[in-house]
Amino acid sequence: MLDKYNLRNPSKGTLYFATTHLIFVDHEMRKETWILLMHISSVERLPITTTGSPLLVRTKTFQSVFFVIPRERDCHEMHQTLLRLSQPVHIDELYCFHYKQTPDDLPKSAGWNFFDIQTEFQRMNVPNDQWVLCTANKDYELCDTYPSEIYVPAKATTAILLGSASFRSRGRLPALAYLHHNKAAIARCSQPLSGFSARCMEDEQMLDLIRRANPNCGYMYVVDTRPRINAMVNRAAGKGYENEAFYENIKFQFSGIGNIHVMRKSLQKLVESECTIERNDE
Repeated sequence: MLDKYNLRNPSKGTLYFATTHLIFVDHEMRKETWILLMHISSVERLPITTTGSPLLVRTKTFQSVFFVIPRERDCHEMHQTLLRLSQPVHIDELYCFHYKQTPDDLPKSAGWNFFDIQTEFQRMNVPNDQWVLCTANKDYELCDTYPSEIYVPAKATTAILLGSASFRSRGRLPALAYLHHNKAAIARCSQPLSGFSARCMEDEQMLDLIRRANPNCGYMYVVDTRPRINAMVNRAAGKGYENEAFYENIKFQFSGIGNIHVMRKSLQKLVESECTIERNDE
């Protein structure tokens, strides 16, 4: 196994294929490196070198591990074995189904009940005097991408909820995501349909009720994760961002995070820079 920081002194050892892991055992240090098979994202054979056939294993946890196999045939077999174990064709080939067989009396719909949103919010002492359970989305008519049960400020009326949802992209009105024990809350929502000058009294009231739900603070941060330029471009399409002149006691800021394509490319460059080996150092 090669260490990118010490290429001249590779670790010599043995590779083991276990049921769930790829395990490398260093002969000298007896150190073990465990790689979960289901964490492997890609297995790549590199050009043959004078020392053997390199094999690059990348994981979904951003690990990159280089192995140099003395014999090309062994490298080929390892490559095929890793591909087969890390990329099962059928779901029942996953280890979890061998470790514990699915009970015959367990209906397929049971998976929907493993997570209970009410139990999760009860852990945060919700509902309480400031936040309540809202069932207005029980048939997913208010917002088809939200849960059927959402938590909103206790003083939010049905008219406020409907008005706020109609003013938000895809109906994603502000809803509670996390409540700290000091009553500070994190609420999530989509961008408003504000365009260049549109406003919605119900949406403004909704944000004000969220702010008032925390009596320990007189203002509220509204964080837009997009770059400012992206949000401004969306205004031409009738969307945009909150106008501080319309929303009382808010502090607005952009986080400058690019869209999913920009972030994917950034992550790809980061991973590639971490696993690059300078040929001159080999």
